[in-house]
Amino acid sequence: MKINKLRVRIQIQKDRPIQDAMGVYTSNWRDFYHCRASVDSRGQAGGEMQVAGMTVDHSDLIFTIRYAPRLASLTTNDYRIVFKGDIYDIKGIDFMNYEKKAIKLYAKKVKR
Repeated sequence: MKINKLRVRIQIQKDRPIQDAMGVYTSNWRDFYHCRASVDSRGQAGGEMQVAGMTVDHSDLIFTIRYAPRLASLTTNDYRIVFKGDIYDIKGIDFMNYEKKAIKLYAKKVKR
C-alpha cells in the first residue's frame, strides 16, 4: 500500500444503542476512529439511475485504510463511515490476508 494514495479523510462511527423508558432501543452513533483513506469505485455497481423520473444515486465505494489494532473489532453491523458529509453503511470488510497492513471497507451510501 502506498501512503501517498491515502488522500481523503474519513470517520468511522460506532453504534451504541440507547434504551428509553419504554424499552425501545435507538441508534446513537459516536465517533470511533478518524483516518485517511483511498477511495475507489471500480468493480462496484454505482452511479446514478433514472427511477420513475427521478435521478437516484447508488454510490458504492471501496475505502482502503491502514491497519490499526483498534480496527480489529470492525463489523458490518455496528460501524459506518462518514465521508464528505455522506453516510455509508459497511457491507463488507477485507483484512487483506490478515497481514496487518491494510483493510478494505466495501460501503454503500445511505439514503436519507
